[in-house]
Amino acid sequence: MKKISEEYRYTFGGKTYEIREEPQRAKQLLRDFLHCQKTKDWITIKNRITNGTMFGWLREVEVEDKKEFW
Repeated sequence: MKKISEEYRYTFGGKTYEIREEPQRAKQLLRDFLHCQKTKDWITIKNRITNGTMFGWLREVEVEDKKEFW
């Protein structure tokens, strides 16, 4: 299984998603998400998240909270 780095993650609506594609394609998808965010194209972002999770190239991940115990 290929290792996914932090740079291929996108956060929307309080959820973080991992882009599970080859690096070049993952960078393009991340650029697409950021462009849609910049232009306030929320419908396209929601559609891509829905389709990405359905087809497996996007996965919701839980972000570890790195707060100190004390």
